[in-house]
Amino acid sequence: MPGLWISGRSCEPGTPRTGTLKRPQSASDPFEVSPAYLAPKAGDATSLGLPRLCVGFALVHAVSAVLGLFMDIDYRGELIAVDGVCAVVFALIGFLSATRRLPGWRRETAAAMVPIIAASAACARAGLVDQYWPAAELVVAAAAACVVTARNWFWSVLIACGALWAGCVVTAVARGGFTTDEAARWVNMLLLVVAAGALSTAIRRARTNAAMALVDAHRQVMEQSVRDPLTGVANRKGLELVARPMIDLARRQGHAVHALVVDVDTLRGINEEHGIRDGDEVLNAVAEALVAATRATDVVARWGGDEFVMIGPGTGTSPLEMERRIRAHLAEKVDLPRDIWQGRVSAGIATLVPWDADDLEGLLERAIQDLSLRRSLKRRAAARMKEEDEALSDVATPEVREGVGKADPEA
Repeated sequence: MPGLWISGRSCEPGTPRTGTLKRPQSASDPFEVSPAYLAPKAGDATSLGLPRLCVGFALVHAVSAVLGLFMDIDYRGELIAVDGVCAVVFALIGFLSATRRLPGWRRETAAAMVPIIAASAACARAGLVDQYWPAAELVVAAAAACVVTARNWFWSVLIACGALWAGCVVTAVARGGFTTDEAARWVNMLLLVVAAGALSTAIRRARTNAAMALVDAHRQVMEQSVRDPLTGVANRKGLELVARPMIDLARRQGHAVHALVVDVDTLRGINEEHGIRDGDEVLNAVAEALVAATRATDVVARWGGDEFVMIGPGTGTSPLEMERRIRAHLAEKVDLPRDIWQGRVSAGIATLVPWDADDLEGLLERAIQDLSLRRSLKRRAAARMKEEDEALSDVATPEVREGVGKADPEA
């Protein structure tokens, strides 16, 4: 499955690796990121809005049903029945959507059916009480169409609202007594429905443009030289091209974005003792492990020297867990000599929530600060353990040291 990371290589589980380390992919290989894969999928945009929309409509109809119990009007039982059924249906759809029990294409269908059902209920109430004010829910239904991503379903909601308004007018005329004042009220209602439909169209268009801006950014990544020539992952320019639209889109949708910085420990010593070639193989191994340990929606890049950066939506994985995943991948999938490197890395993380004023630079700066703090704590712990080992060796008698030396080979 192609991913959003820009290394341009896939790490399939179970792929055999033997011998020395190899580059993830040559610089001439194409990226495995396509606009079709990055385009909005059915149900993605409605996952957050549909449950809230259903809760709102369910509360409105539940309150209307309760108020109907205290009203002395004709067709009171029918009104209570309509509101009660609608409240139950909306609550059920909201529950199924919130618990992820609706597939993506069904979420789109449900998101379109919710305002259509609400508009139908409004027309039914208007027909029962022979008044125009219950049809005001048509305006809310037209505005609620903005949560629908699929174009066909979106226009179906707006057309249904217009058709139901026309049905209400025809019913009022057929009953007789359709005065000029009443006609003016229905015309004003139509103007409000049209205004709500225009507003929902503008909101949907803005959301679609924001999503397509992210797709265009990834297309630029594919067309430009934004990959690190050594490891095959993105370089600093590639990370900035993808991360900035990702942060903007997440901020509009109310989501968080995280940045995780990974630093290769003792890389300078490896270059000095074993040569730059072995140091390059260590960098390739870490890049490969990072891509294998991250999600398909994360962007992996080499920030510079021995530092790698991973940016993705959500709060991300904890640094300790990421370090464990990298070590596990290196131990299982990569034949790396232990005398060159023991697979030690340090990681730091920072999260950018929608109400934060930081940008990409501020997010990375906080991640680097967290990395420095965690590395300092590691060094203090290692120094403390070394002091304890030296203290134990000082107080041990020669006989004890000789006994320990003889027991080690047998163990």
